[in-house]
Amino acid sequence: MAAKTPPAVSPYFILRQQPWKKMVDHLVTTTSSQQKIFPITGMGGCGKTQLVSYFLREYPNLYAQVIYIDASSSSSIKLDLQAWARTLGDEHDDDVWEDAIRALNSVPGGEQWVLILDNADDPSLDLNQFLPRDIHLTILITSRNRDIGDHGPRSHLELGEMTPEEALAALLQAAQRKLPMDDEEMRSAQTLIGDLGWLAIALVQAGTYCYQLSSTVDGVSEPYTFTQYLSLFRSHRPDLLKKAEPSSLDNYQRGVYTTLDLSYKALPQECREFLHFLSPFHYIDIPLAAFAQAAKNDFEDPDDYYPRDDSHETIISKLKGLLYKDMEWNELYLQGIVRNLRSFSLVTASSMNDSLFLQLHPLVQSWCRD
Repeated sequence: MAAKTPPAVSPYFILRQQPWKKMVDHLVTTTSSQQKIFPITGMGGCGKTQLVSYFLREYPNLYAQVIYIDASSSSSIKLDLQAWARTLGDEHDDDVWEDAIRALNSVPGGEQWVLILDNADDPSLDLNQFLPRDIHLTILITSRNRDIGDHGPRSHLELGEMTPEEALAALLQAAQRKLPMDDEEMRSAQTLIGDLGWLAIALVQAGTYCYQLSSTVDGVSEPYTFTQYLSLFRSHRPDLLKKAEPSSLDNYQRGVYTTLDLSYKALPQECREFLHFLSPFHYIDIPLAAFAQAAKNDFEDPDDYYPRDDSHETIISKLKGLLYKDMEWNELYLQGIVRNLRSFSLVTASSMNDSLFLQLHPLVQSWCRD
């Protein structure tokens, strides 16, 4: 079995300046007497692997050896490490993954190697056994699991949403369209970008869909417009977001919703239920303090303004089942659920005035509702 290589840079790749600057500053510009570990985390389809591939393309002579590993499971890591070790020469034909680790712990003097652990998403995966400690070995890790950042807390890159300018560039490039556009088409493009949550894979899928339905008549281009796609998206959103495009980011063949489904299936049941509970809220700044106050009131109305129907008690019972631990409010229990959701990049959190607020990506919210 041949050793794997990093995916090629997608023709739709758009360089994001702030993440790129952090990556170059840490891996190229800054000198260090310690090993460099650079974790990149973010929700599926935000472009983590593509950023790594672009970096390697831009700095082809930085590393004497590039070792690319599918880190989706312990078995895939071991298999890929073994395959790489057996490329080192005839005397390594029978090497196993432990031999690869030994080789990575003894990088020849004067050389720099890089180990790429791609898609290390599983929170139950213990990466420590696969992290050699040689100072001449740089380690890049990509993951949906935010906790992977603990392997390099100072260098951790959380790859979030694109800027509006980057998102528009990605949409235009995938659709093979150029500026200027008329006012209606620009408004539709900007609305679509917002509806897609500035997420790279969603923008590429939307753009390529438009391109595939465009045509040329008598030498004149007749594009399938963003206005047309926006109307289609609003009436057929689930079907479009489940769809996998034949040519997407680094051969990433999953649709947006399929990517989210993979995370959902790995969640404990209480986390799934809490995620659905959050979805009717506005996706920005959902206050956990409101849940705490409601729980302390046993989810009862402070005053009787209007008679409740018989379903009210059923709803209260469900809320207690969701937010209570051992029949009472337990903030630590709820924070554990939030931590689990954050580890899959399904929610983000921020603090303000000693209060915790949650945010859902717009497409995560849509996916929960659909």
